[in-house]
Amino acid sequence: MVVPTLAEAERLLASFDLPEGIVTHSRGVSRVAGEAARLLAAAGVEVDPQLVTVAALLHDVDKPQTRGHGLEHGLLAARWINERGYPELAAPIASHPIGCLLDPSRAPQTWAAKAVAVADRHVAQRFVSIDARIDDQARRYPEFGAELDAARAPAHAMEAELAAAAGLSVDELVARLRNACEAAG
Repeated sequence: MVVPTLAEAERLLASFDLPEGIVTHSRGVSRVAGEAARLLAAAGVEVDPQLVTVAALLHDVDKPQTRGHGLEHGLLAARWINERGYPELAAPIASHPIGCLLDPSRAPQTWAAKAVAVADRHVAQRFVSIDARIDDQARRYPEFGAELDAARAPAHAMEAELAAAAGLSVDELVARLRNACEAAG
């Protein structure tokens, strides 16, 4: 298994020449997903925190190309990352969009994918609750309001599943994830 270092992943992220807002979001998601993976690993769950941290950092590299162009967000990024020699990162990247929670064929299946998806549900430009993030997305993308609202319960369920696997309450998990995001941001 080949997983880039965080420094290598930062260079790869920079090569996509993304808007600063996407970079800020991606770094926050990376910190939160990495903490979720470390909590899972500490509880004996088989997950690679390095893989999760790096996949989360690179999860939105296709955002400018997929936004408004009819391309499937996440799938294009997964393909690009796979083409660059990192196939292990593809599944967490491909399954992170919120719509994947409503599609059993794309829903996050592994702990790595679940950590990235939960982190993405919590980080806009800063750490927020799942509901605040979904509400913000619904305001920005009203055409997806029904889909976003339908994904609310599965997003909370995935967060609860992650908390239980880590041996924490949801409130404890959220506090730990918030601290990880805010510690560097």
